[in-house]
Amino acid sequence: MPNDYSPERLADRAQIQDVMYRWCRAIDRLDIVAIRGVFHPDAIDNHGPFVGGVDALIAWLTNRHRKIPFSMHMISNILIEFAATDRALVETYIFATLRYSPEGKAELAAFTGGVAGAQGVSTDSLSWARYIDRFERRGGEWRIAHRTVTFDSGIMADVAENAPKFDPNWAVGRRDMDDPIYKERAAMGLA
Repeated sequence: MPNDYSPERLADRAQIQDVMYRWCRAIDRLDIVAIRGVFHPDAIDNHGPFVGGVDALIAWLTNRHRKIPFSMHMISNILIEFAATDRALVETYIFATLRYSPEGKAELAAFTGGVAGAQGVSTDSLSWARYIDRFERRGGEWRIAHRTVTFDSGIMADVAENAPKFDPNWAVGRRDMDDPIYKERAAMGLA
């Protein structure tokens, strides 16, 4: 095993962290291509009510998230333990906020043991959890080979009628390829 803090291993750590950051952007913007890009093609994801391969995960996320107009995944405490030259166990703490629309109560109930907030209003779900990921480097690229989402705690809050609404003329986050980050990426030649 190489030194866990050699220049090569520090580069590996940075690449693994970038995968985690790309996952957050991908899920929050519902960028299907980017979601696929953080997993190896034969990866398995255990997301609680969903367990399966990448194609099935994408179908499940697309269906579930179409009733979630706002999503923000924030990560911290990324602990990387190398098991071999090309394998690592990565534990990442996450705090996720998802706003379920009034039509998304069934999807919310699937994550809360049947609790879905008041009818007719949006509900914010705030979750503390961890991604426990087996990373593998294949063809020189680190990606997730197996993920288990471990849920630690959560709360819900119904969204008040007088919740802030942003002016549509501002740069407002979107859950599609029209989000401002993709426009800036295109403008800078990164698309």
